[in-house]
Amino acid sequence: MNERRIYKHLRNKNINYSKGRFFVTMQVEHNRSILGTIVGERCILNEMGNAVLNELIALPQKYPELELGDFIVMPNHLHAIFTIMERTTNKKNHLGFLVGRFKGATAFIYSKQKCAGKVQNIGEHLWQIDYWEDLISSTDEMLHYERYIRNNPKNWSRDRWGAITTYMQGNKNLLDLPKRAFVASQGFSATNLNPRRLPYSRHGTSVPTSQNMPLISTFTSLQEREVLRRALTKKHRIIHVCPQGIPPRQELSPEQQQALAENRLLLLSPQPNGSRLNKKVATWCNEYVLRHASEIWVGDITPNGMLDTMLTAL
Repeated sequence: MNERRIYKHLRNKNINYSKGRFFVTMQVEHNRSILGTIVGERCILNEMGNAVLNELIALPQKYPELELGDFIVMPNHLHAIFTIMERTTNKKNHLGFLVGRFKGATAFIYSKQKCAGKVQNIGEHLWQIDYWEDLISSTDEMLHYERYIRNNPKNWSRDRWGAITTYMQGNKNLLDLPKRAFVASQGFSATNLNPRRLPYSRHGTSVPTSQNMPLISTFTSLQEREVLRRALTKKHRIIHVCPQGIPPRQELSPEQQQALAENRLLLLSPQPNGSRLNKKVATWCNEYVLRHASEIWVGDITPNGMLDTMLTAL
């Protein structure tokens, strides 16, 4: 049985939605970040995100009464300034009509990509059923929203957790060495894992491989944890970036405790132990891992997921 979607309409009965200038926000269903990821202060869109962007840009071509002002597509939402010119053919709630047409077109693309396995399955719907809007009634308001749109990626990725070395335990000298990263997405089995090395550096040039580089990763997925187990068994040097904080020493495995005692392990985190894990801090920590690696190894990566998009951007 389909779940009934109950919501409260956000429209204001005192506003004429057939014309005017509006700041519009649409949110992905369940706030899931399936349109791309933030790298530094840029939003890097994946295939689904670029499809959403293209539909947004094309909207005024389909409906000439619409002027599209500043806009941005983010990993789990979008902002845009819609200016609707007065036309006798405009509907009473023409803003809702335009938003509905845009949502319908992009939802159709999402459905196709979901069936093809090109986008994460977040359920039946791409967008939350309603949207948020604000009538822009002054130049100051317009400038405020334009600035807000421009700064959205910066505000998303702003370092809310402090430096990665705020919390540290182990041999900090490992940070001064060339490092090899390993990343893999959640949801893949570690059985018969065979990591593969990307043949190019972040700058597009070939890089030599070295067995002596410390291994750096967040070690959160099953495949990453398997690589950690192998590295500890072989007594490799390891830099473990911990998104949820550094666990107490007594909670570390005997192999980790031995690696600490032998100066082969460094634990880093931007947060205190027990902090909540969320998409933003996970993305931020993975970006740190990749940006500080001289070479990158990967396991299984979800197509168009956060790691896939981040690797493409880097």
